[in-house]
Amino acid sequence: MSRKFQNWAADDDDGEVDLTPMIDIVFLLIVFFMTVANMITAEKHPIEMPVALNSSIPEDYGDRTTITVDANGSIYSGVFLVTLDELRDTLAEASRENPSVRVYVRADSSTEHQYVNDVMQACAEAGLSNLIFAAYQSDK
Repeated sequence: MSRKFQNWAADDDDGEVDLTPMIDIVFLLIVFFMTVANMITAEKHPIEMPVALNSSIPEDYGDRTTITVDANGSIYSGVFLVTLDELRDTLAEASRENPSVRVYVRADSSTEHQYVNDVMQACAEAGLSNLIFAAYQSDK
């Protein structure tokens, strides 16, 4: 019986392990983490933040959907440029998946209020009422 075991061990290429599958998985993990890191570091659309006399920093900012309205009324959901209809659809879908969705609205200081009102209306139509607005705190 020990002779059969010795013959089997001799055919095993001296106990070497094939590392190809492990190397493939490591490369896939590297690609995955590089892609995710790139998505996380994507910058928000730059705007000139307004200053508010009675602004306060929320105690629980938490995980909020960010909507940006720039000076000419363009709307960004996260970092993606969207139309008002696309924003409504996105918010409605998010509300269906999670009824407690919260929204963070960033509007340029020179944005006409109508554009911000349109975003607020889209949030209301999607059933979202927990909104906060970005503003710098006044020194006064």
